[in-house]
Amino acid sequence: MSFREEIARRALTARRAMVRSKELLSQNEFCERLGIGKKRLVGMVASGGTFAIEVDGVDYFPAIFADTSVDQKRLRSVCRILAPAPPECRLNYLSSRHGSLGAITPIDALVNDANYKRLRHVARVYAASWSRTSVNIYAGYYKSEELEPSYVAAVDVDPRTAVWRRAMDAMEAGGYIEPAGPYPKADTATVLVIRSDAGDFNHVEDARLDLEVVDNVACILVHTRDLRHQVEYVSVAGAEDIVEVVHQIVASFWLRIKKR
Repeated sequence: MSFREEIARRALTARRAMVRSKELLSQNEFCERLGIGKKRLVGMVASGGTFAIEVDGVDYFPAIFADTSVDQKRLRSVCRILAPAPPECRLNYLSSRHGSLGAITPIDALVNDANYKRLRHVARVYAASWSRTSVNIYAGYYKSEELEPSYVAAVDVDPRTAVWRRAMDAMEAGGYIEPAGPYPKADTATVLVIRSDAGDFNHVEDARLDLEVVDNVACILVHTRDLRHQVEYVSVAGAEDIVEVVHQIVASFWLRIKKR
């Protein structure tokens, strides 16, 4: 048995024990304790206010979300923040002590206003760690995935954040950026904004920009998941290289969204 298989076996054993101890409840038990119907439960799961844990092919729900001694409004609010993390990790996070919270659990932190405020902040940091957004710039015409990017910047950020805000954060955070420069000047380029989730080898292309600069104005063909094709024009006067050009474009897109 491999190390990963052993970890998975232990995790399943622990979840089975939680079912027996009623720390995890069946759908019917959970709905009965809350006095709600299955339709309402579906809505709670869809909003991120609660979640299911799979055990032997059956969905079970953490009993803590049906505990009347817990501030459920605050708990569900924190749960929605944690949504990017896998369900098992969300449950472990909620039930474990954290040094960033003063060695108390998030459940304990719900009681005190100051601790609750702190919890919401650290929960956002934890949620962001489960998703990474990268900005990849290819100077010239991008024709093949074998082409090395001229610039890559990445940041761990909540995937529910607007794509251009995530792209801005990646370029300005100063964490994962390579190479260090200097960067080439180019009148044409392709930019890929890519999102990848922790533990998932696949990635999602959230946006693609094909751009050409003429007389300090970038003509950009924008491809996003919402807008298949859209042409934009952005002034890039003063940009010294292709990275500065892209930074001005992304900043312009993000500013436009903020003003809406």
